[in-house]
Amino acid sequence: MSDLVQRQTQSQKQIQKMSQVQIQALKYLAMNTRDLREEIFKAVEENPALEIVAGSEKKSGQIQKEYSFSSSATGSEAADANQRALEAQADRGETLQQHLMTQLDLMKIPRDEYELCQKLIYNLDENGCYGSSLAPETLLDKSRPAQNKKMLERCLDRVQRMDPIGTCCRTLEESLFIQARIAGDAPPLALFILDGHLELLSPPQPERVIKKVFEYQKTWHSKKFAPELPIDKILLDEDAAEEAVKYILTLNPRPAGEYISDTSKADFFRPDVVLTVERVPGSIPSDSFENGIVAGDSSCHFQIKYADGELPQVRLAANINFDKTLVQQAQVFLQQLQYRESTLALQGCAIVAAQKDFFLHGPGNLLPLTRRQIAARLKIHESTVSRMSGKKSNKYIQTEWGLFPSEFFFVSGVKTTEGSSASAEKIKTLIAELVTASPSPLSDQALTDQLNNQGIKISRRTVNKYRNQIGVDNSYIQNKNPTFSK
Repeated sequence: MSDLVQRQTQSQKQIQKMSQVQIQALKYLAMNTRDLREEIFKAVEENPALEIVAGSEKKSGQIQKEYSFSSSATGSEAADANQRALEAQADRGETLQQHLMTQLDLMKIPRDEYELCQKLIYNLDENGCYGSSLAPETLLDKSRPAQNKKMLERCLDRVQRMDPIGTCCRTLEESLFIQARIAGDAPPLALFILDGHLELLSPPQPERVIKKVFEYQKTWHSKKFAPELPIDKILLDEDAAEEAVKYILTLNPRPAGEYISDTSKADFFRPDVVLTVERVPGSIPSDSFENGIVAGDSSCHFQIKYADGELPQVRLAANINFDKTLVQQAQVFLQQLQYRESTLALQGCAIVAAQKDFFLHGPGNLLPLTRRQIAARLKIHESTVSRMSGKKSNKYIQTEWGLFPSEFFFVSGVKTTEGSSASAEKIKTLIAELVTASPSPLSDQALTDQLNNQGIKISRRTVNKYRNQIGVDNSYIQNKNPTFSK
């Protein structure tokens, strides 16, 4: 039996703790323009040592002053002081409407079609459906001839194909059918069950399902002049039922489940443009992040500017004596705003440097890029980069090629036979080019084979996912008779 003896030991631990000032600076970094604007007004109201010199209107206004990012003690030193931030603060959830509008903004479509898609998106309920809201037909603008039923069908299909696939349907049951139809690889029996016959799936046991299918067939064909069913020409057995059940269980029953619903239209045309990237004639020998400059090619370089947008300009009040504590609090607040500005500008420089081919030649030239690579380049923590460029950050970069969310420039990739990587965006461009150049529809496998022949190692399932994301039907969908269409 061992003795219970108290012993005194000495150990050394290194613990990093963020101060309240650092936590607040990171919170401002993650905020969108609307929320930060309110924080600035709140700080000015509470602290007389602060004053607003421009943009004092509390209602929305277009104050588009831009100025070049330059280094300062409060910028670079604050970045160094906060690089050890390890814990993310609570962030506002992204709404379904924001997520869909981000994708719509990247599409080059006619204005009438864009505005109709926008109306459809803001007509969705908390489930991502329109069944409890206005009927899509009522959203057509009768004063605009281009907005007709044919365009409405295109817009419905366009929104349904956006991520998450299967929103903008009448019901969640219809969403399952749409998901299967868009994927293009559903077993025929699965499509039949999803097309208004979900009662056959209760319970989802293959032997019970196939029995109900046979009973349904028998009842259907007992009617006079009953048309042929889509499943009449396929082999129906327990294996087919098992395949159908397994496929249906892979679908997402609540595609909008991870998003907040917002039908207030509060963010219509209100992206947070935090940076602008301008191509400037003349080459430079090297990058100068501290001046917001990135080298281009032999003919140009890039100037990255911070855009304060609708944020009011705030400073220490002049010629007024205040309590020392109030002045210190005001200085800290201004340093936190400067930290946000400088860190966003530095990230913009790092993104432009990493994705130089895109900024020189446009879409279709993105390289695989991770937030960890940007964090390593700037010597800050990866979580800090995520605050600026995550899906929920709502921060955009204005380029000569269009307006893009910060997250757009962080893309995954697949290996090539040469050992390098090709980005998902590059592969999507290649798929679109292959489909356009082919005289006949290409199957997923045919596209996979052609990409493999070009040295891109990719699976058929990944090709299917990318094809759906760019709205290109596979050969099965293009060639087949729309038997299962509603």
